[in-house]
Amino acid sequence: MSGRGLRDFRHPVRPQATSTRTPRTIPSNRMASRLSFLSTISLIRTPSIAESVAASTHAPTGSTQSGRQPRSGEIKLLASRAGMVPLRPTFIISIVAMLSILFIVSISCAFIGAQDEKSSFASLLDEVASETPGIVLLGDDVDVDIDEPSVTIRCSCGMPAMPLNIFVDSAQHPAAMYNPSQFPFVSGTGQRRSIQNLIQFDSDHVLDVHEARLYPFDTYRLTSTLRAESTNNQSVPIQKLCTLKVTSSFVISPTDIDSYSLDSNGTQQPTRDIDLLVSRPTEARSFALLLFGVNWMLAHTTVGLVTLAWNVDGAEKILQYLLLAFIILLVIPQLRNAMPDAPGFDGVLVDSIGFFPQMLVSGAAAIALLTMMGKRELQRPDNHVPPEEKQETESGTISKGLERMRRQTRNVY
Repeated sequence: MSGRGLRDFRHPVRPQATSTRTPRTIPSNRMASRLSFLSTISLIRTPSIAESVAASTHAPTGSTQSGRQPRSGEIKLLASRAGMVPLRPTFIISIVAMLSILFIVSISCAFIGAQDEKSSFASLLDEVASETPGIVLLGDDVDVDIDEPSVTIRCSCGMPAMPLNIFVDSAQHPAAMYNPSQFPFVSGTGQRRSIQNLIQFDSDHVLDVHEARLYPFDTYRLTSTLRAESTNNQSVPIQKLCTLKVTSSFVISPTDIDSYSLDSNGTQQPTRDIDLLVSRPTEARSFALLLFGVNWMLAHTTVGLVTLAWNVDGAEKILQYLLLAFIILLVIPQLRNAMPDAPGFDGVLVDSIGFFPQMLVSGAAAIALLTMMGKRELQRPDNHVPPEEKQETESGTISKGLERMRRQTRNVY
């Protein structure tokens, strides 16, 4: 072996190791926190997850490249939910407007033909004319005044063929005097004209109001007697008495009775009595009860506001509840006045069990909310810390925050 070979055998050549330094692997969550921290201190700006996902996903539907705007001729399809395509807002608003107009038109049809209805007195007059012709007094207007309380009845007897005097409730002086010669005639035809002031008369009656406090279920009763005489003091029988059955605020149920009275000589004189039962219509009672219920619901709402405010810490939220309670306090009297032909605040039953307790409950709730708002405002921590300590606390908080940011920056590098 040569010397070189011996030298190689004694000192074998070691292969040179390729030192490959493995890079340090940083956990993903730690890297994300560092990047988020560096982003907050404006050192680097990292794209958000939503931007990374949007950049890596495929192009939107209807386009082949990312960011491509749809052409003007393309139709944008609505996304379906559970296999159903939602309606557009414009379509929904149009349908609601059409239904509202249809409802208004259908309600307005109630006025069509209302004046063409046959008079309620027509059948009565036909019946009297066919069976027992005579004098018929019709009460074509009944004015009920609960506050007075009184009832004014406007009666009409048509155009009698002979002079008549009408006595109401055995009065000494006649309430109406009819004279056929006072009615004018038409020059061309000779037909006699009917003058309203010559054929009608008014009679006032005292109303029985024992049940007035039961509004809207109050009923009133009235009785009256009428007698007719000719100019030579001969009694003339009255065949029928009748009044309207429906007015704007009341329903009237008339009942006439054939009767007689005795004069000073004991002679019987034919008279006609009428009994009137006055009550509220069903519609008025329904509306009054609904408004009564709505007022109680509003009063209960104020109690609910107090319950909600009990668990609220901030005074700002309680202030909102307090404003709602004051609005309810203003609305309840307006709804009470909106009741049909409602009486005054005179202590009727609907006020004893409704309006007055409702106002008391709502007022007490408003006071409770105001008290709680003041208590929350006084219990705020800022109100008990002096201004000097508050400034020191804020400065210390800022210094600690800056020191924490410096430490996190050193850890990143």
